[in-house]
Amino acid sequence: MVLAGVSSIHAQVFNCYEGQGVLENNWADWSWCSDDLQNKSYVYEGSSSIQVTYTAPWQGFSLESNGSFPAGYFSALTMTLNGGDDAGRAIQVSLTVNGGQTSSVNLNSYIQGGSIPSKAWATATIPLSAFNLKPTDIISRFTLQESAGISQPPFWIGSIGWMPAPPPSSVGIALNASSVLRTVDQKMFGVNAAVWDNGFASTTCKNLIAKAGFQTFRFPGGSLSDGYHWATNTTDSNTWKWATDFDHFAQITAKPSRGQCFITANYGTGTPAEAAAWVKYSNITKKYGYKYWEVGNEVYGTWEEDSHARFNDPVIYANQFAQYYKQMKAVDPTIQVGAVANPGEDSFANYSDEVVSNPVTHVSHSGWTPVMLSTLAGLGVTPDFIIYHRYPEYVTDCDFTLLVGNVGWYSDMADLRSQLVDYLGPANTKTQIMCTENNCDAGTEGKQMCSLVNGVFMADTFGTILQTECNSFLWWDWINGQNTKGDNGSWLYGWRMYGDEGVISPDFTQTYPVFYMEQLFNYFAAAGDKVVSTTSSYGLLTAFGTKRANGTVRLMVVNKNPTATLSTQISFTGFTPSGAATVYSYGMPQDNAAKNGQLQMVSASSLRNAANGMTMKFAPYSVTVITFMNKSP
Repeated sequence: MVLAGVSSIHAQVFNCYEGQGVLENNWADWSWCSDDLQNKSYVYEGSSSIQVTYTAPWQGFSLESNGSFPAGYFSALTMTLNGGDDAGRAIQVSLTVNGGQTSSVNLNSYIQGGSIPSKAWATATIPLSAFNLKPTDIISRFTLQESAGISQPPFWIGSIGWMPAPPPSSVGIALNASSVLRTVDQKMFGVNAAVWDNGFASTTCKNLIAKAGFQTFRFPGGSLSDGYHWATNTTDSNTWKWATDFDHFAQITAKPSRGQCFITANYGTGTPAEAAAWVKYSNITKKYGYKYWEVGNEVYGTWEEDSHARFNDPVIYANQFAQYYKQMKAVDPTIQVGAVANPGEDSFANYSDEVVSNPVTHVSHSGWTPVMLSTLAGLGVTPDFIIYHRYPEYVTDCDFTLLVGNVGWYSDMADLRSQLVDYLGPANTKTQIMCTENNCDAGTEGKQMCSLVNGVFMADTFGTILQTECNSFLWWDWINGQNTKGDNGSWLYGWRMYGDEGVISPDFTQTYPVFYMEQLFNYFAAAGDKVVSTTSSYGLLTAFGTKRANGTVRLMVVNKNPTATLSTQISFTGFTPSGAATVYSYGMPQDNAAKNGQLQMVSASSLRNAANGMTMKFAPYSVTVITFMNKSP
């Protein structure tokens, strides 16, 4: 079983280093000793090894994961070591777990032969049981520290990895059709559109959007929104016009979305009057009926264009938001106006002179959201929704940590609601939480974005959001562009040696795995369906359930394991399958068909033996939707 790096050489190890001269899978060097990741004095595999030298007592070689992970998926930390001219070393090993350091163990107790050999390679395998870890403990770092209180001669590390624990022989999936969690919202089937898309209004694009199944859209396109002037279809003081203007966007989206779209008004360089005029043109003059209007995009960040007296200032933003809110709603009282927010009461604390006290905890904070919400509360303005964007990675990617990281949705939603409750008081119930951007990576696009892994991540995200109160899910974005400069390491799964944040390629010739995931979502759920409680006994196989008004139950199963076909036993409460079921799936065979120049599509098949307690197998890196008919009484 692979949990992350899936190179052909070490398919069974979540690798930190494989002799390629670089750290892999989003590991970073936090050592306080002399080290060289590209040393060629002794090479175990590949072209290089890591030379480590303790030039003073108690120094440490230490690597930290930029995406921490649960201990339960692994059995041991393993590495190969070579002493060069000198055998033997005094080294202690510790982990950083749940934010604190574990007790240290003696490396020599776990290495072949009892110590690092001279001019030979030996493997050290340190079981995680040596650190007394629980499966739910979160690992973020490991350290090899000099333990004799002296300087030591150099030694070499040829490979470092985490040995996975074997998957269970059978995974239990339990769907309770009587336990309803929420109702599916149309805005869950969303994607971002952008003014730079020169083919958005074409018949080809229209047909592809319909084929994918997107039903909610956002315009004019991320950070560009804070310099965009809708009436002229220009940015800032430029005179050239963008490829897609507002009316072209509306031609494609107004009717199929029934107005369930997000329009981002220009906060950075615009005015409340400009935004109000946009609402009037859209909903009064043209009768597009767009309901959701955002004031700015990610305006807490320094990357966002901002012409106000102080950049990225939550107090200024809140005061301006109140004016946008008032003037836009004066034009169309039926619209909803949303404010930009971010989890964490101390995140994006842009100005130290802006401090608010949490009315409930009485703790002082300077983060963007507390200051913004506190200011709005003082103005007597309650946003109709707050805007949340989620990108778990930045530039450097790791398949495993990406696929196990969606648990962060639960804490983020709880954090945002807690801030709304504390700072807005009873009025917080009027404010929804919306996600209007999501993808795996917010940095330079790498191969993971176009790989099957990102499709699996998208499906797991969709199912996870349905377990929360978040009322929208808009992927970033429909069409973007290919980039060959990102993270294309061999430790990442996938055959496309480029990244693209889009669902399809700009020339419409390629549809990426996320395109087919959106199709699967439409087989799994529809607006008005009920989300029902569904659990899985294994973290790398997630399961989600919905119930339709006609009694049909749908199950979506996401296998996040790259190599293991997982056997499951599926049980039902409050529902009895009729025996016949339809199965839709997308995984490695479909993605590889595209690699070979063949037609790729969601596969469909039938079951005749669906029953309570049924067994079913799910292929590695796959997403499967099963439609069960209810057995007549």
